[in-house]
Amino acid sequence: MKIRLPSFGLCIGTIVALLAPIPGLAGCEQAVARLVSLQGNLERQSPGQQEWRAASPEETFCPGDKIRTRERSRATLELNNKTYLFLGQKTTVIFSGLKPQAPRWLDLLKGIIYLRSRTPSSMEIRTPIVNAAIKGTEFMVGTDDAESQVTVFEGRIETSNAQGQVTLTNGQAAVAKVGQAPVRKILLKPQDAVQWALYYPSVIDIASLRRSTSDPAVRRAAMRYLAGGTLGALEALDAAATPVPILKAGLLLSLGRVEEAGKLLADIGKEHRADALALQAIIALTKNDKAKAMELARQATVSQANSPTAWTALSYVQQAHFDLDSALTSANKAAELSPDNGLAQTRMAELLASFGRLSDARKAAAKAVQLNPALARPWAVLGFTQLTAMDTDQALESFGNAIRIDSSDPLPRFGLGLAKIREGNLEKGTEEIEIAASLDPNDSLTRSYLGKAYYEQKRNKLAETEYHLAQRFDPNDLTPWFYDAIKKQTENRAIEALEDMQQAIELNGNRAVYRSKQALDSDLAARSSAVGRIYNDLGFGQRALVEGWKSLNADQRDYSAHRFLADTYQNLPRHEAARTSELLQSQLLQPLNITPVQPSLGEQNLLILSGSGPSQPSFNEFNPVFQRDRFALQASGVAGSFNTFGDEVT
Repeated sequence: MKIRLPSFGLCIGTIVALLAPIPGLAGCEQAVARLVSLQGNLERQSPGQQEWRAASPEETFCPGDKIRTRERSRATLELNNKTYLFLGQKTTVIFSGLKPQAPRWLDLLKGIIYLRSRTPSSMEIRTPIVNAAIKGTEFMVGTDDAESQVTVFEGRIETSNAQGQVTLTNGQAAVAKVGQAPVRKILLKPQDAVQWALYYPSVIDIASLRRSTSDPAVRRAAMRYLAGGTLGALEALDAAATPVPILKAGLLLSLGRVEEAGKLLADIGKEHRADALALQAIIALTKNDKAKAMELARQATVSQANSPTAWTALSYVQQAHFDLDSALTSANKAAELSPDNGLAQTRMAELLASFGRLSDARKAAAKAVQLNPALARPWAVLGFTQLTAMDTDQALESFGNAIRIDSSDPLPRFGLGLAKIREGNLEKGTEEIEIAASLDPNDSLTRSYLGKAYYEQKRNKLAETEYHLAQRFDPNDLTPWFYDAIKKQTENRAIEALEDMQQAIELNGNRAVYRSKQALDSDLAARSSAVGRIYNDLGFGQRALVEGWKSLNADQRDYSAHRFLADTYQNLPRHEAARTSELLQSQLLQPLNITPVQPSLGEQNLLILSGSGPSQPSFNEFNPVFQRDRFALQASGVAGSFNTFGDEVT
């Protein structure tokens, strides 16, 4: 198959061969890709050689290299033009197009690949059956000996071969069989096509299981898993005299092998029925079927009330249903049933952070790391508790540990990106969040913050694409609506910004999935003051004041509401005392940020939108992280008749 991606498209393949080299490559002058994540085995074969050799994370590849994933393996590569290529199991590709004047391409010989890119470039993808000219940035291609399929998540693709041609847009797919024209295929849920690439959180604590079991096969598999060998653990279970289907299903799920895991779970006997129901609940939740997930999780706890796995799964489902109190209770129950269960402690840390209890969250995360230092998830959550406390150096170390243990987990990549942004390295931080989005392409929150990172880089078109994808993946999440409203306001699209901000306020209660009631009130206050600024831009000064007062009624401690009123009062006669009072309260309450000194000129647009939004960090609320040390220049001036001039620089 051949896929050409002109203009702003998803560049893949050896397209990369013509771009700038990746530093650190020893085998060739121009590197075309870097392996950023690997589960299982990936092998490479250099041009002119017959033997295959194993590759490892951070390894780079040369033009003409052939790579392949083995059974139950998947990998993510970063091409040198910032395209991200996700390979499913038993996939073989060649970085083929090399000549500067020739089309750039990637040969997909067999298997399945998922690609996303936010850099303009042209390219082709080739499979044995169909060609596709691509004008998009996110898509999937699969091929075998009988047929090829192209699925478009964002963009436009023209698929063709000698027998015919079809054009695909968002959410559409085409299938071409040998000797037949490509035919459009309707997908009711396009994102189901990429289930193999999703991340499924683990609820079976294998380290705790190893300590408590007497089964030698389970102990051997657990030891291999904790040493970083998921495939080795599966091989140990396959060789066991007595089948251990529940553990095998959990390991398969961690590799994205949903269908294989599902078949095992359906046949599990009564002894492990609770754990099987718990894993089925996690699968349903990842597919966003919350009702089914709750039913399965409830059945799991009823079936076996002393199963920590069941209570851990229930905590995830209750959180998805906006019941944080019950989720914390369930996580605590799991920890009581299994005191050495690191995953239960990790869940407690996540939920405590959602309540703003950062000190308790950090202690729980540290305990989880102490219990299971060989698992990535506890390190990742510890990193987030350190990040929300603005302890960036320790957060960077914790996220790095998590990535070294499990390079396929998107959570530490996301956290590492946020930590680098907080440190002031916006470009490197954005790259890490891009990798996180590639590791879990359906996650709305990651997409929202990736869009915010693009916005901070003044790449507004890319930001808008990510916001729209986030809105599609989770229509109940206000985060993309809020940040899209801020972007539109800075683009002088005030009416559209107002509509998006009102939608964000309407959805504010949905943040109960990871924010306490007190934090939600603060969030609502911040958004109300943001709406007030939009009303000011539209010339509705009195309505803006009303929004400012509403903001303070929601949360008297919201600094952005006090600052908004101070800025508004500045333009009103005989409001000097009120302005001074509001400004002082804002300065006393505000966190460290770059909100500028209030100017003396009669300015209405004070360019402080980057400080809008929630100022209290928690797990999954990272707006304050984007307030980083940096230089900023803000200037304004006035000019008029009768020698009237004025200027002001901050």
